[in-house]
Amino acid sequence: MKPWIRKGCFACVGVGALGLLIALVLGGTFLIQHLSESTEETRLTQEIGPSPAGAPSERPGAVVLSVSSAAVLVRAGPPGGPIRVESDFDPDIFSLEQSYEEDEAGVWSYRVDFHEKTVLHVSVVSIWLGKRSPEVRITLPRDVPLSLDAQMRGGYLLLDLAGLELIAANIELDRGVLGVDVSEPLATPVERISLKGRIGTMHLRSLGNASPRELHVQHSVGAAIVDLGGMWVADADVDFRAAMGNIELRLPRDVNIEGLDGNVLRLGNTADEEIPPPTLRISTDSDLANIRVID
Repeated sequence: MKPWIRKGCFACVGVGALGLLIALVLGGTFLIQHLSESTEETRLTQEIGPSPAGAPSERPGAVVLSVSSAAVLVRAGPPGGPIRVESDFDPDIFSLEQSYEEDEAGVWSYRVDFHEKTVLHVSVVSIWLGKRSPEVRITLPRDVPLSLDAQMRGGYLLLDLAGLELIAANIELDRGVLGVDVSEPLATPVERISLKGRIGTMHLRSLGNASPRELHVQHSVGAAIVDLGGMWVADADVDFRAAMGNIELRLPRDVNIEGLDGNVLRLGNTADEEIPPPTLRISTDSDLANIRVID
């Protein structure tokens, strides 16, 4: 290649690189200015249900949540109340979609999706600029049997299961923070609860108040506090697995604890009790995680 051609190629590459750099700077400046502006948030309140009172059918139903880039709170509402959603977000950046269906037999399903409209994750830049995360508050009826399926792709997902007539729950955290609390004993034991975390922090409190017959807890990377305290009313199989991180497992009082191999680890307090306490059959498995068991 002739020297003047080689120099021309280098010059073209240099000009192209400079143009790309200028475009990135201008684009970043525009993005920061756009996010720095005080935008009017959408404050949305909706109630879903076909009956005059707005409440779903009393038949069993399913609640499906797919959320990310927000602080999401789920809790029980007043007796006979509807499904209620309150949210605060910028509609130019985020989208909120809901759907409610009920078949001829009265079995219902409700779904909510809340995500960013772009894959650039501009919400992270917003946090750097001091803007608060969008909030979504979901209130579920407390006197209607339901199953719960929730997935958090990134953000804060906080659930208080107290007051719900919960059949089963499957909750997954892809990245972020997951908090699950059962602040009061449920009326009936839950058939199955599955809690999975991939990257982030999990804080699970008073799971015994749900008294699940099957409890599966799995966490891959990060810190976790798993509190099995509460009012257990039935025997349970508890499967706990962790891959990497610092994990704290808090065992409940006044229950029998044994491994799945049949070995009795601890007997509950049976004094002055006509009905023997429940038995928790606990299995644990860890790779590089540091599990601290508190009895």
